[in-house]
Amino acid sequence: MLVKYWPRVLLFILISVLISGCSLSSDPQSYMRMPKLPDEKESLKQLIQQAMPSGSSIIHPKNSTDSGSIYLKDLNNDGTPEAIVFYQTPDKEIRIKGMLWQRSGDSWKLLSEIEGEGYELDTLLFEDVTNDGITDILVGYSGGAKINKGLVIYHLDGQKLNKVYQAPYTEMAVDDLNQDHIKDITLLTLDRNVSAKLTTIQYKTDFQVIGTTTLDPYVNAYYNIAAGFVAESKRGLLLDASVGAHSSNTQLVYFEGGQLVKAFPDDKLPFNPGSTKSGDFNDDGILEIGISVAPKGSEEEAYAYTPWITQYYRWDGKQALESQPLYKRYYDYTNSFYFDIPASWNDSFRVIRDPDGNGIHFLELNQDETLVEWKTIPIEGRDATDTGWKEIGRTDKTITVLHMTEKSQEYINQFHSIIELEQKEGSHE
Repeated sequence: MLVKYWPRVLLFILISVLISGCSLSSDPQSYMRMPKLPDEKESLKQLIQQAMPSGSSIIHPKNSTDSGSIYLKDLNNDGTPEAIVFYQTPDKEIRIKGMLWQRSGDSWKLLSEIEGEGYELDTLLFEDVTNDGITDILVGYSGGAKINKGLVIYHLDGQKLNKVYQAPYTEMAVDDLNQDHIKDITLLTLDRNVSAKLTTIQYKTDFQVIGTTTLDPYVNAYYNIAAGFVAESKRGLLLDASVGAHSSNTQLVYFEGGQLVKAFPDDKLPFNPGSTKSGDFNDDGILEIGISVAPKGSEEEAYAYTPWITQYYRWDGKQALESQPLYKRYYDYTNSFYFDIPASWNDSFRVIRDPDGNGIHFLELNQDETLVEWKTIPIEGRDATDTGWKEIGRTDKTITVLHMTEKSQEYINQFHSIIELEQKEGSHE
């Protein structure tokens, strides 16, 4: 969110720190009416807890980009946010319930309550999918790992949340795939080894199907859906599916001539020996597909020991990927960092691990000259006065340090935090 004036910046920071999920109105006068949450958060929490049944507890959705459990959203666009919270009652027939609170003078009042449809709160999204200027609440309820989830859409009518749509799904994405400037919802339903289907719906006078297509049902799971531009002027979905112990493939789906179509033939899906996620990780506005590749000299290594390089490709606009990757990365999730491999290296490098697995060396392909090397050591083993090694990653128990040679100096800015990457990934539309 872009905020131009300092008073608004202060207000946004105060609200964001204490309760995540806040939306600010574009009406300048509305900022004067917004509650001063730093002073009132505790009273709001107390009101919520008093309204909850004995033995219940506030819950956070399994999949959400917001970190809090009390969400402030200006649903009706009047400049004052409502508070939305979900809680669970494990010993009751209805396991999940939700509440909508509204600012009332110096306090809050309970406007509306809803009853959940499952045992877990899987997904919570706030989007205007009814295209009337009112933000809708999209809730995904789950009944268990092997059971399809259920989407329920709630719309604020006056002072009450009403259920306006519900459907089963396995995964979902909200976007504007047909690029008509109206939000649409795409639902993936998977019955393993039987059927897999994508259905895109959009609200007109009610929710209507605007596109469908089948997918490969012979997968373990569809573990990632990324929505966004897949070409300069074309929006689409990338669907990553696990198909083996480690491997995966990716399908790309988009609208063409009013129909939902697949870019890749079912028997020619881009194959990945690993399970990376597709997305826009270089911030160029266009989604890429990640493919794990063993560096030269490591092709015969055991899977777990291979120093996999992730190469990111764009769609070629036809039925395949472009011939050359846009960029390459080496990920070390265990030690919470990644390395952007310089484009100038091309494929002229090899990777060697130390026998103990705690050191990595990138070397010239046909020489023994080291390009970069790093090692992971216990935190207590770090000598802070040793300027020959620079920290590039850290966990609770270990620290990873880069050997600062004359050669490696130019690559220090190629190392980045995976935590920052995951935060950015969560903010992608």
